[in-house]
Amino acid sequence: MEHMEDVVGLLFRYITLLQTSGTPKWIFDELLAICETGFHYRDKSPPSNYVVNISSNMQIFPPEDWLIASSVPSKFSPDAIQKVLNELTTENVRIFWESKLFEGHTDLTEPWYGTSYCVEAVPPSIMQKWVENAPNEDLHLPKPNIFIPTDLSLKNVEEKTSFPCMLRKTLFSRLWYKPDTMFFTPKVFIKMDFHCPLSNSSPESSVLTDVFTRLLMDYLNDYAYDAEVAGLYYAVRPNDTGFQVTMVGYNDKMRTLLDTVIGKIADFEVKIDRFSVIKETMTKGYENFKFRQPYQQAMYNCTLILEEQTWPWDEELAALSNLEARNLEDFLPRMLAKTFIECYFAGNIEPSEAESVVQHIEGILFNSSTSVCKSLPPSQHLTKRIVKLERGLRYYYPAMCLNQQDENSSLLHYIQIHQDDLKQNVLLQLLAVVAKQPAFHQLRSVEQLGYIALLRQRNDSGVRGLQFIIQSTVKDPSNLDARVEAFLNMFEVTLHEMPDAEFKSNVNALIDMKREKYKNIREESAFFWGEISQGTLKFDRKEAEIAALEELKKEELIEFFDNHVKVGAPEKKILSIQIYGGLHASEYEKIVHDAPPPHSHRITDIFSFRRSRPLYGSFKGGAGQMKL
Repeated sequence: MEHMEDVVGLLFRYITLLQTSGTPKWIFDELLAICETGFHYRDKSPPSNYVVNISSNMQIFPPEDWLIASSVPSKFSPDAIQKVLNELTTENVRIFWESKLFEGHTDLTEPWYGTSYCVEAVPPSIMQKWVENAPNEDLHLPKPNIFIPTDLSLKNVEEKTSFPCMLRKTLFSRLWYKPDTMFFTPKVFIKMDFHCPLSNSSPESSVLTDVFTRLLMDYLNDYAYDAEVAGLYYAVRPNDTGFQVTMVGYNDKMRTLLDTVIGKIADFEVKIDRFSVIKETMTKGYENFKFRQPYQQAMYNCTLILEEQTWPWDEELAALSNLEARNLEDFLPRMLAKTFIECYFAGNIEPSEAESVVQHIEGILFNSSTSVCKSLPPSQHLTKRIVKLERGLRYYYPAMCLNQQDENSSLLHYIQIHQDDLKQNVLLQLLAVVAKQPAFHQLRSVEQLGYIALLRQRNDSGVRGLQFIIQSTVKDPSNLDARVEAFLNMFEVTLHEMPDAEFKSNVNALIDMKREKYKNIREESAFFWGEISQGTLKFDRKEAEIAALEELKKEELIEFFDNHVKVGAPEKKILSIQIYGGLHASEYEKIVHDAPPPHSHRITDIFSFRRSRPLYGSFKGGAGQMKL
């Protein structure tokens, strides 16, 4: 729709259709089935949300309805529905219209945010004109929803394994499977990674892959609403090695939805009008990158420096501006010509059914006469690798904020420590737990450096470390870096003097966090999929880490801090990302002209630096790990 008038006109045409045709009983029955299923098989939510919802219901409903509230309609009442429909008229409608076109034409200002607005009455003659001149669309009542589940029975899986197992592997795909042994709901979680080496081989390829996934989601919009109200959710997104399909919801009609998505991939065509819309949306997104907050720019630059196969946003924008629909038409067959699908099926699904689904997908995408997908040779599998920083050296990357009007500066102080290792993992996690509150108290509350001042862990494809993130108008990033070092000196004393009882309390707090059960199949699958996608396959990671924590001694934590984190530590590896805001432009000019301090190296070109550094090995294909 190009104009608000068209939207309003069509809306009232549809309301008239409802008023004259009435509400069929089958629509109520569908709604009842959706609501009852959603109520009885609702995933667990955080206790705080649950309490708030129940408390709100207690203000409105009688005690017997506090739990169910208005979640399920009580009875079909055509007269009541018709009465409500009859109230939906052009005489009592209120329209909210936001547009830059109104700038300079408003006469009121709301008191909270100073937003300008105006209030006008729409004459009945104008409303009637909008209805009469609305586009001549073929309006009709919705068709029955094909995604509403009818079979909510639980599958009887004989071997109820606690961890995923590999069920099947071919030249085209690998299938991991995990039955539901915890939630006992008629739901399934599906993840499929399409590994396509060409997808991220250049900025152009990366952008084309993004356009493809956005168009695919756009083409699926015809099914999105019905699927969502029936409890089925899906997403198609680009990732580092290709693109990813995610689905979760009731297993009964999941196969129908999956076949729809795979069919759209197999028969994909580029619609020029939709391509233009997607391109415009993406262009605006790239152009708005410069308006991201400084701390977000710092995080982006850190990723750009550390991850081997990443491309700068300005190169992607330049590539996007020159793209036409025919470029995607040429690119897609070449990208899919080398494809391998990593699959994970979990929940209320039998092993044989999961195997049958994947075999069916292979048949459509690889083995039919019109298939565009071809197998990916083992030698060409992509792996995500991370730059290894040098011990005893501090790297720093200063840059001006892309938005010169932003007064905030930001620092990301990253300490790279180790690659995935059980003992060092728990030491790092415990250190983060112990240091998090003191860091916030000192940097945020005492020194008041800025609203954003935090310490947290960082995990780049299994390469782990600590990062301080501060955004400030008070001090420039170089001074913020000095304040982080000062905090570490202060915390060193705190750690060494920590009483044994406090140490044990922190250990127990971390163990309790790890013992917390997953609330739903999404949470459980997110953990297991992380192990699969990184290639670590440590499905018993939590149990092993709890055992390691129970044996941990305070002296080991102190030694870990002294070796890797404290100021001047012999094993310390630092990367300081410094984003200078408008208030600190002169400080930026000074730091780029001054010689680096001792044991420091200024990164002047991200990509030259990245090419010059060794990389951590990938867990995929390593000894005892996933074989490609």
